[in-house]
Amino acid sequence: MKSNWTTSDIANLHSKAAVVTGGNIGLGYKSSLELARKGAVVVIACRSEDKGRKAVESIKKEVPNARCDVIPLDLLDKDSIRQFSETFNDRYKQLSILLLNAGVVNLDNLQRSTDGNEMHMATNHLGHFALTGRLFKVLKDTDNSRVVTVSSLAYKSGVIDFDDFTWEKRKYDRFKAYGDSKLANLLFMTELQKKFDSVGSSAVSVAAHPGLTGTERQQSIGIGGVIARWIASPVSKGCLPQLSAATETNVKACEFYGPKYGLAGPPSLQKVKSKLLNKELSKRLWSFSEELTGVKYGEE
Repeated sequence: MKSNWTTSDIANLHSKAAVVTGGNIGLGYKSSLELARKGAVVVIACRSEDKGRKAVESIKKEVPNARCDVIPLDLLDKDSIRQFSETFNDRYKQLSILLLNAGVVNLDNLQRSTDGNEMHMATNHLGHFALTGRLFKVLKDTDNSRVVTVSSLAYKSGVIDFDDFTWEKRKYDRFKAYGDSKLANLLFMTELQKKFDSVGSSAVSVAAHPGLTGTERQQSIGIGGVIARWIASPVSKGCLPQLSAATETNVKACEFYGPKYGLAGPPSLQKVKSKLLNKELSKRLWSFSEELTGVKYGEE
């Protein structure tokens, strides 16, 4: 990848279909816009269809010929995830880019999904695990498809505590809970590639992180809080790592892209703390996630 990669380096995507979770706002919206600008059919997956439609209207103001669609998706609702995949498969025959962008960050208080899972893990990992599983067949059958899982440098503080996965025993810590989910994202990324390889698919699973980016959530209670307002990169810069990971032809399986200088800078290949991504942990998390979501890859 060139050292000063920008959206102008994205190749023509006219034959591609892309799904962007959380594509109506922030990094997801900007990613959807740039993919549409390059000709991809972009499916915005978000909870509110109305907000999704407004995002499409906004995109078309900049890209009049943009091809966009909206399919409602609630990552905390198993029925919604199933309905999304069924609707997508009815409308489309291939899926070249699945950008797992949606997420929650540093929630003030302990919150749980209706299934009883801690909200960071439920949204950032388990919801995307189930969604990808429901779309696994179309992904594996699409030539050179790409799944980009959006993680964070917070993964470095993460642990996967199978004995207290729902924070019943530990005192809740929003930064640690977020870090746990971001570590889970990277473990998912590596194990997903094994699933693709096992069925002889050309699909590639990679990950990216935006650094410190000026999204509304990050600036209000994210890492750095008020300070983030002064040093954060704009969303137009923060989306570059995930866009490069999604579109560059020389990206390899299980690579991790982020800003060159950690929190900011042009997108570049990142080094991962390999001791946190051991094979046994990723396998165990995968099996654990199958049990919690009821989704087994290859059976959907």
